[in-house]
Amino acid sequence: MPTELTEAIVTGYTDYRDDDRMLTLFSATRGRIDCKARNCRKPTSKLLSCAQPFVFGEFELFENSDRVTVNGCDVRETFYPLREDVDRFMTASVCTQLCNSVIGQDASDEALFSLLYHVLSFLAYTESEPKDLLIAFLLHFLDHAGYRPSLTRCAICRRDIRSDAVLFFSAEAGGAVCAGCPHGGKPVSKLALEAMRRILLLNDDELNRVVLKEDLRAEMLPLLTKSCAVMLGENDKAVQLLDQMS
Repeated sequence: MPTELTEAIVTGYTDYRDDDRMLTLFSATRGRIDCKARNCRKPTSKLLSCAQPFVFGEFELFENSDRVTVNGCDVRETFYPLREDVDRFMTASVCTQLCNSVIGQDASDEALFSLLYHVLSFLAYTESEPKDLLIAFLLHFLDHAGYRPSLTRCAICRRDIRSDAVLFFSAEAGGAVCAGCPHGGKPVSKLALEAMRRILLLNDDELNRVVLKEDLRAEMLPLLTKSCAVMLGENDKAVQLLDQMS
C-alpha cells in the first residue's frame, strides 16, 4: 500500500456521492491518474483547494489495489484568473480535455505536460488572445500526437507547393493539398499555411508571441478542429467542445 508524491495538473473531475470528487490528474511522469478525493467538497476539507480544474501541485497519492486516493496536495498554482473569464476558461477546458483523450496510464509524457502547463500559464497571466493560444496549442498537440499537418508539400502527391497560387487543406489527407490532387478539402491561404509553419517553430515558452488577425483565426481554427476530429473521432468530448468554439 505505497504512498507516492507526484506533480500533476487536474485535467478533469466528477462529483461523487455527497462530498467526494473523482479527479483526473495529468502527471508528467505517470501520465493519466484517476483518483478519489474524499470529502473534498466540504468547506473545511484540506483537499478543497486542490480538487479544482487546472490546479497544479504535488499530490500525495495512496494506492490500494486498483484504487488511488488523494491524501494531500502541495498546491503550486491554481491558475485562478481562468475562472474569471469565460473564453479563457473554455479554452483551458478544451486543452485539458484533449490531453485526457491521448494520455495513457503509467505513461510518462513530459513534452505534452510542458505544452499544457505553458498554455494554461499564458491563458491565466497574460493578455494573449485565447484563440491564438488555442491555435498554437492545437498545432503542437497534433504534432506531438504524430498528426503534424503537411504544410510545404502536398499531403497526397508530396510535391513542393510553396509556389502554388491555389491550395486546399484536407484533414483526412493530412494537411495542405495541391489543386491537381483529389482531396475534398477546403481552400486555404498561403498566409495561413505560413502562420502554421512559424507557430510550429516556437518553443512552449514562446507561444504567447502568437498574434493573429481575426480573419486568420477564423480560417485556421476550423481546419485544426477537423484535424483533431480525424485523429480522435467526431464523438470525442474534447472535439465536441472544440467544435463549439470554432
